[in-house]
Amino acid sequence: MISSSLGDNNSLLSSVKSKTCVSCPNCGCNDVRANGKYKEVQRYHCKTCKKYFRDTTGKLVYGLKKPELFPTYLYHMLMGLSIEKCAKQTGICVQTSFDWRHKVLSSFDQACPEGFQGIVESDDIFFLESGKGSRDLERKARKRGSKATKRGISNEQIAVVVTCDRADNKELRVITRGRISKKDLDKVFEGKLDKMETLCTDTHRSYTAFAKSKEIDHQKFNASKGQRVKNKVYHVQNVNNTAARLRKWMSPFNGVATKYLQNYMNWFMVLERIKHNNQRLKAFANYAFAGKFAWEIWKNGTNSVVL
Repeated sequence: MISSSLGDNNSLLSSVKSKTCVSCPNCGCNDVRANGKYKEVQRYHCKTCKKYFRDTTGKLVYGLKKPELFPTYLYHMLMGLSIEKCAKQTGICVQTSFDWRHKVLSSFDQACPEGFQGIVESDDIFFLESGKGSRDLERKARKRGSKATKRGISNEQIAVVVTCDRADNKELRVITRGRISKKDLDKVFEGKLDKMETLCTDTHRSYTAFAKSKEIDHQKFNASKGQRVKNKVYHVQNVNNTAARLRKWMSPFNGVATKYLQNYMNWFMVLERIKHNNQRLKAFANYAFAGKFAWEIWKNGTNSVVL
């Protein structure tokens, strides 16, 4: 049984709690004291704002109706199953499966690296814009698997900038509709350039303008001319490989609503971080439970992308 190997919610929370400092979800203060337990969940009292809270307050398990099934659900989510298949395998309804998935994804912002170092590779890839689930489409609904009405890169395409360095720091950022600009790259790399030495990209002029403005060594590659490696060091093979794996991983979902696309990018980043972990399920659960404001983010929809 999956649940017996992973344990219940409380044991998972305990494993996360042992690695993180307890802080008040209301004011963020660490000056708190234990205040007994309620239904086997630890309670606390904040000495600063005088509020009471529990280990689950603000986290994705807050108000969970069937906590005993949640570890099983995490396993099927880790396997990349669709919302409907996760529901069937776990024994919950599709709406609950949808809610649980997006509560988990609300915890994954922390997977983004704080910065890049050394040789950094970057590229942009595109996903067809999707209003999946929306009742207020400004266009005629598409059938699954259909293509854009316009050729090439247009506003029907959503740009995702994929960046990685040789220390295996990776970020996937949903950034704009259509082609990216230098301003988009300024947002992607904001606060993450201190340890960057060289930027390796294709010949896109936005990358050229960005590197020039930041005075970064820029190595450009034109695959159509057979340019692959320079000086046996510089290349874009890592970022291209990451992009290829991302597309393959996204394929079974049959299209993701654009407003949730960044959530799925964060999900993929977590999988990349734990792919060499011998206890992938526990590592996946630790990421899921570590988000202190996952429930609030999910409830208010503040993790939705608006472009």
